[in-house]
Amino acid sequence: MTKRLQHIFAAFLLAGFVTFSPAWADDEQAVFLSAIEDVPLMAGLTEDRAAALEFDKPDGRLVEAYAYGEIGKQAASIFYTNVMPEFGWQIASDLVFSREGEMLRIYLSAEDRLLLVRFVLSPDSSQ
Repeated sequence: MTKRLQHIFAAFLLAGFVTFSPAWADDEQAVFLSAIEDVPLMAGLTEDRAAALEFDKPDGRLVEAYAYGEIGKQAASIFYTNVMPEFGWQIASDLVFSREGEMLRIYLSAEDRLLLVRFVLSPDSSQ
């Protein structure tokens, strides 16, 4: 019976480590968008650097960046919902985040097996 309790205790410890691990694990190599330097690029996505747009406005910057990959729409949604608060972004609504006067919107569109992710950073006051 003692061995069985040890196994159960070990399973609970392991489950705790898995459950409470951060969305962005330290052992993963962090890759960020080049156009929006503090937005992580989910593993499996490739940034389309040529498609990025960047404008400076009197009330802040406006940036659009794109990435694509063969990952699921739901997996990307879960990833960004979990990881963005770790970088100081507060969740405003579904895949919309705010921080320091800026608003980040993430749009996901799937076509066949390819997911296109559009990141739009704008001043918090703009729509």
